[in-house]
Amino acid sequence: MRLDGLRTFGQSLTSLVFPNYCPECQEEFPTGKGWACESCWLKLSPARKGLWAKQGTLKMPVFVAFHYNDLARTLIHQMKFYGREDIAQKLGRFAAERLLLDGVEWPVEAIVPIPLHPVRVRERGYDQNLSLAHGIAEITGLPIRTDLIRRTRHTSAQSRLSDKERLVNLLGAFELTSSSTDTVPSGILFVDDVIHTGATIAGCIDVLRQSTDFHPFVMVACG
Repeated sequence: MRLDGLRTFGQSLTSLVFPNYCPECQEEFPTGKGWACESCWLKLSPARKGLWAKQGTLKMPVFVAFHYNDLARTLIHQMKFYGREDIAQKLGRFAAERLLLDGVEWPVEAIVPIPLHPVRVRERGYDQNLSLAHGIAEITGLPIRTDLIRRTRHTSAQSRLSDKERLVNLLGAFELTSSSTDTVPSGILFVDDVIHTGATIAGCIDVLRQSTDFHPFVMVACG
C-alpha cells in the first residue's frame, strides 16, 4: 500500500476511535481536515461582484472571493492563530473555484502571495498566504513566485490599527529581491487572506514597480 493510502487508512481508523465533530453544525465528519464539514464550508457567502473595485487605498479592481461573515471570520482566525494550514489550502481552492465560476478573465502569468515577515511565520508555524496561493495554484495551474519581493520589517498587526496607522506601519516594510530586476511577469495575481484598506497590497505593488512595469491583479479570500 502506498504511503498516502496508509495515511488515509490511518486517519479513517483514528476517526472511528476519536470521531471529529464539525464545530459549526456539530455533525460528525470523517476527518478533521478543513476544520469544518463540507456542508458548512458551502455556507461561505460569495462576496458581491465588484465589492472592492477601485475603493480604499488600493485604487484598482480587487476580486474578493467570500464575504467576511461569522463563518469566514472563524475560519480565518483558526487559519492564522491556530496553525490550521489545511484551512488555508482549502480556502485557496474554494476562492479559485469562485474566481473561475464568476468568469473573471485576467492575463495572469504568476501568483505572488503577500509575504509575511520571518518572525510572523515562526509565530504562526507557517505562511498562510503562501498556503492560500498553493490552493489557488492547484486549481488554476499558475506558478507561484516568492522570489520577487520580501518583507524586511516586522510590523504590528494591521488589524489592530486605524486606517491612517496602517499606512505608516507599512512604510519601508517591503523591498525587491536581487532576482526581481528582470524576471517580473507581465501579469501578476497578488494574493492575501483578508483586505481592509488595501495598504499592504499597495505597498507590495509600489515596491515591485520600482523594478519594472507590469499589470497587477488582486485576489483576496475574504473581505
